[in-house]
Amino acid sequence: TRLVHVSALGVSEQAPSRYLRSKARGEAVLRAARPEATVLRPSVIFGADDSFLNLFARLQGLFPLMPLAGAEARFQPVWVEDVARALLRCIVDAPATAGRVFEAAGPREWRLVELVRLAGRLSGHQRPILPLPGPLARLQALAMECLPGEPLMSRDNLDSMRVPNVAS
Repeated sequence: TRLVHVSALGVSEQAPSRYLRSKARGEAVLRAARPEATVLRPSVIFGADDSFLNLFARLQGLFPLMPLAGAEARFQPVWVEDVARALLRCIVDAPATAGRVFEAAGPREWRLVELVRLAGRLSGHQRPILPLPGPLARLQALAMECLPGEPLMSRDNLDSMRVPNVAS
């Protein structure tokens, strides 16, 4: 009887990325069908086996230089166990959380370049980082979209990073 929907920080019908606009549309559909549902909007989630910081650590283990698109993008990463606790709290405190939207973010704001540097240092593979200007960043993202499998980066990811991924 309780529904907690996990969305994302920065959702908006006017967002520059399809990802953020689709999340906003999903929230609108949910709100129309289940106005008592709770929405949790986390920042990027990190943990032992995440696909964010671990990706940057692995890449630095493979390459001598990190060309980085969106280096100045702002994030407020949140620990996976904090998100799990927030979800549980939304369920347990049903009357107080019904129909509300909650943001879940860590205590500190980081630029992407800082997070990549941290991932490299903690993995023992810190590499020089080369922040890419906009046109080169888009070219890198386009090239990654063409590789087989799930893209490591897309042009839509770049568009998403134009919206600070930090709590309001």
